[in-house]
Amino acid sequence: MRHKKLLIPMVAFALLAGATAIHAQTSSTTDNPMTALATAIAQKFNLNATEVQTVLNETMEAQHTAREAQMQQEFAARLTQAVTDGKLTQAQADLITAKAAELKAAMEADRTADQSLTAEQRKAKMEERKTALTTWATTNGIPEEYLHFVKGGKGFGGHGGMKGPRPVSS
Repeated sequence: MRHKKLLIPMVAFALLAGATAIHAQTSSTTDNPMTALATAIAQKFNLNATEVQTVLNETMEAQHTAREAQMQQEFAARLTQAVTDGKLTQAQADLITAKAAELKAAMEADRTADQSLTAEQRKAKMEERKTALTTWATTNGIPEEYLHFVKGGKGFGGHGGMKGPRPVSS
């Protein structure tokens, strides 16, 4: 049941994140599905296409920001619970929090800087990070099962479902 409750927001977030990334990375109106949507809505309801695009952009940004905040709260709650349960020390939880922020910043930078990389080069870079993360965890005595906190879910850097310990919902 918990998985079903998480599936819809996760799918919505993935679609929103994808649309936001497409919107941010494309400048041509023919290549941007959000621009096409704004134009279609504007034409259908006889509105200004620029204003419709602005509303869509603001709405997507607000939803993205709200989802990011929610995910950050859930992340913090799961770490707190792991510390409470004695599965991690507070120092380890702090290291995980710092490493997650570091990796998020690195991936954001890569999103804009690595446009020229091939799929194979991006995959190799991700594998290097995965290896470095595993080494970091071992060095810091963090059990591998808690690496999903840092990686963001299923797959390295993905937005999939969280593995491992979860708080029990009522």
